[in-house]
Amino acid sequence: MEKPDYASERLEKVDAVLDEYEESVGLPKFSPSFHDDSAKKYLQLSRTQIEKLSPNECAEASILLTALAFHVQRSYNREIARVNWANQTLKTTLAGREQAYKGSWESQFNQAIKEDGYASKIDNIKRYAQQRADRLTYLSSSIKNMSDLYLNIQKTKVFNNE
Repeated sequence: MEKPDYASERLEKVDAVLDEYEESVGLPKFSPSFHDDSAKKYLQLSRTQIEKLSPNECAEASILLTALAFHVQRSYNREIARVNWANQTLKTTLAGREQAYKGSWESQFNQAIKEDGYASKIDNIKRYAQQRADRLTYLSSSIKNMSDLYLNIQKTKVFNNE
C-alpha cells in the first residue's frame, strides 16, 4: 500500500512529464496565472463602453482575449489530465480489492477508496481537479467569442471610417 503523501508527489511527476511534452511540441512553459490582467477589463465592459473603443483598442482587446482563451483552455486541459490520471491510478491501485465490500460496484469501489489512505488522497486530488475543470468548462470558447466580437467591431469601425 502506497503512502498518502506519495500521491501528490506522483501527480507532480506526471505534471512535469506532460509539461515537458507540451514544450517539445512548441508550447511555452505553463504558468498558472495569466500574464496580463488588462484582458479582464475587456470582459467587463458595457456595450456603450465597447462602442466607444477605437479600432486599435478593439484589436488589442481581441489579441488579449485570444491569449486569455488559450490560457483558460490549457488550464482546463491540465485539470482534465489530472482527473484522467487519478481515475486510472484509482483503478490500478484498488483492482481486486473492491470485491471485499458489499453493494453495487460503485459502492464497493468507494468503500475501497475510503479504507485506503493513498486511494483516498488520489480521490481528493481527482475531486479537486474535477471541480476546477467544471469551473473552466466552456469559458475558453466564450472568451474566444468575445475576442471575435472585438475583432468584428474593429473591422466595422475601420470599414466605416474609410
